[in-house]
Amino acid sequence: MTHQIFESFLSDLETHKNDSEESEVEQYHVDCWTTCKAIKTSLKKLEIAEECIRQSYRLSPSEHEIAEYIEFHIENYLIRSRSVYDRALIFTNYLCDIQMAKESVSHVSITTNRKVEKLGLKNALKKINKACEVYRLERNGVVHHDRYSNQELEWVDTARKAKFILNGEIESIGLSDEVIEQNTVVVIIKHLDMFSESTKNIVESVNSFLDLALPVYEGHARKT
Repeated sequence: MTHQIFESFLSDLETHKNDSEESEVEQYHVDCWTTCKAIKTSLKKLEIAEECIRQSYRLSPSEHEIAEYIEFHIENYLIRSRSVYDRALIFTNYLCDIQMAKESVSHVSITTNRKVEKLGLKNALKKINKACEVYRLERNGVVHHDRYSNQELEWVDTARKAKFILNGEIESIGLSDEVIEQNTVVVIIKHLDMFSESTKNIVESVNSFLDLALPVYEGHARKT
């Protein structure tokens, strides 16, 4: 992910002197840069989570554990998709100079803040939240019930475990290696298609938000 706001951050950071204590405006530069960079990092980790799902075959140490590795990386994506919005809220806290303690930053506390509303950031934040909430139920299932539930993935897991227990003699239970491989690929492709679309929507909502955040940052940084 690239955005013009990072060029503005770097331009301001280059004016800092290493041998002096940071001024109020310099601290503003640093805080905005580091918290906005955290948004960028969280988006990158979504891409990494997708790649890990794609590479589940290679990452798994054995055939009968492949479904567990697929499940683990799916869960990782689900959890990390929410973290993008959490990072956006923290960045907004610094961007608008709200000066709220990190532990107090939340959807309600930021989106109802007068500064956020006055600067026109509220709706843009809500769009990020909406994009990150697509898999809210699935994510809650992972967090509160300790696993991701999907019938097709469970079939793959059961079939591969049966093959392991039966030492590969699966014809007797009406299975074949070809069917197991095909169904495994289908599970991976379906989730990658869903998550790629989700990531795309999240990135678009973040970029739209940063378009609005840029003049807010530059106006505050020049005024301070």
